[in-house]
Amino acid sequence: MSESNVTCHDILAANYTVTGIRQDAGVTQPVVITGTYSKPPQAMLYRGPLYPTDGSGYFYPIPRLNGQDASSSVFYGPNTPLFDPRIGAGNVRAVGSYKIEGSPLDHGMMYEGDFDGSGQWTPIDVPEQVAGGTVANTLAHSTMGDLVVGNYDIAGKPGSGNGFVYNIKTRTFTALRIGDLATAYGVWQNGDSSSSSYTIAGGYKSGNGINVGFLVDYDARSGAFGGTGDFTFDNKPDVVTHFEGITGVPGGYTLAAMYKAPGQKELAVAFAAVKRRPDGSFAPATWVEISGPATQGLLTGNSILGNNLVGIYQPASGGIQSYLAVVEDVTTSRRAMTG
Repeated sequence: MSESNVTCHDILAANYTVTGIRQDAGVTQPVVITGTYSKPPQAMLYRGPLYPTDGSGYFYPIPRLNGQDASSSVFYGPNTPLFDPRIGAGNVRAVGSYKIEGSPLDHGMMYEGDFDGSGQWTPIDVPEQVAGGTVANTLAHSTMGDLVVGNYDIAGKPGSGNGFVYNIKTRTFTALRIGDLATAYGVWQNGDSSSSSYTIAGGYKSGNGINVGFLVDYDARSGAFGGTGDFTFDNKPDVVTHFEGITGVPGGYTLAAMYKAPGQKELAVAFAAVKRRPDGSFAPATWVEISGPATQGLLTGNSILGNNLVGIYQPASGGIQSYLAVVEDVTTSRRAMTG
């Protein structure tokens, strides 16, 4: 495990949860953050500086899908015109999930347009013929380029959860067939906005019976999955691990992760850096533990932007607080990227 200096800061308003982050093109508005506010949760967008966050940068779009306003909603991941000019200057694409009044089920959704919510809302529900049964819940977790990735489960079948890939251009779904309980939480487009090469991050139940983090390549043109890399915190085989978010950096990726070692009571947070070898395979990760701010037990690592990991914790005063953990001494991580 790498020795790094990690500095934590509170971000966003109290009881606002950060779920995703992506760089934007603006000088005064350099990042877009997705999340929730209120109870029941409602989708929230933020555009502005990463730290300190700007109180004037919040937007509260109300999802309206299939002619009905959502009773609750969550945005999990954004994309910006910096990475996909087709989104349009000043606009955003964000994916997440919503509920309708009287139903406990989650439905996937995608929003494209102005931050005020006046753009296009698109439902994203995995079809029965792809899932192999009637789908109960669909959650869209991340988007980049032509893809949305997320998860679904089949009604009446406990343990049937699986990841999916949705192609925005072709409006087609592909199930993630890499193992049991697969979850797709992050996607990164390799190359420019015209590239068909992507890397997906998440977790699944591996052959040794524990859940591990994974990276898998996907070609949007052919619909084929490439080589898969399995990862556990500190490269120890018995640690339950899950990747929550991914960012491309020169030579590889940085990732937000959650993990739980044998005998450990609570889930913990880690930063990971993974190099691409010359043959395209994934090298073992370099890990940095994120101890986080003072917390009453809850600590999550939800997304990543370079060496900036974001998540939520429970302060002593109660409620929820979003935070930013900056991995300041990234020498080891950069070495993992480049050499």
